[in-house]
Amino acid sequence: MLVTGLVAALLTYAVLRQATGVGTQVLVAATDISAGQTADASVFSTTAVKGPAPSGAGLVAAGDLGSLTGRVAVVDIPRGALVTRQEFRAATPTPPRMAIAVDPRTIPGGPKALLAGSRIDVVGVSQAGLPVQISGLEVLGTPSPVQSSLGSASTVSVEVAVTDTATARQILDATDGGHFVIRVTGSGGG
Repeated sequence: MLVTGLVAALLTYAVLRQATGVGTQVLVAATDISAGQTADASVFSTTAVKGPAPSGAGLVAAGDLGSLTGRVAVVDIPRGALVTRQEFRAATPTPPRMAIAVDPRTIPGGPKALLAGSRIDVVGVSQAGLPVQISGLEVLGTPSPVQSSLGSASTVSVEVAVTDTATARQILDATDGGHFVIRVTGSGGG
């Protein structure tokens, strides 16, 4: 089944290269690209593909080279083969994330103090009245306002990386009652 799919893709690409018309510049492998190899501009060149819009075939337009730079090949791609987005994945998988709604006035230094890569501790009290502390959570981006029904932002959403479901449960337990604080323990890397 895999071989049949590859043959069909190669035939489609061959037809697209032979079609008449103005065409679109797309990326091709300038060298053999091995599975697991990180892509940079040196491994790609361009060619004109004529016929229907190449985006439907998953081809990468020459102007979208930046979207593949730094990504990792998931299959071997021979020199001269047309390149598709599906043949690449992010270099590091995006960590699982969780949003915490926080009153911006309770963040030391305000929301602008939290940047991607900042480290925070969440300290709260569980519904059972026990203290809960989750240390070293990584902030994944600048906090974004959460709109209330009145239209003004009364809280901000702080997205943090969550390593496992136990950590997520701890965060929920600490923040569920709304009585918790955030301590900034490390500045972001931008």
